[in-house]
Amino acid sequence: MTARVENDRRDDVASRRTSLALWFGLLGGPGAALASTMINYTAVDRACISDSSFVLHFLTVFFLVIAVLAGLTAWWVRQRVGDWPATAPGAFPRSRFMATVGILTAGVAVFGMILQWIPVFFLGACHGS
Repeated sequence: MTARVENDRRDDVASRRTSLALWFGLLGGPGAALASTMINYTAVDRACISDSSFVLHFLTVFFLVIAVLAGLTAWWVRQRVGDWPATAPGAFPRSRFMATVGILTAGVAVFGMILQWIPVFFLGACHGS
């Protein structure tokens, strides 16, 4: 790789936009899963009173979209950074590692939210009350 191309990639990885995308890719999936759990937990009472699970479905889909976007953002950053040896110093291997962890945590978050969504389909909002 030529020095000019490497400098351009280095500037791109060091840019504020890429840095924010990297952090969103890393933390967006788990943050969406946490927010989904917290907000859905409080929305169950309202859904039970209105005898409609629509709010729970809507919130789960909303947070699933955020987690998927975080995973796609991490994938995008990982593709932009490129292949670097894990022992290389600098921002490239670190960014690649963070993006890879972001892809994995977003996948786990999506899986967890889908698992939490299944009972809403079969049991509804007011099961047992």
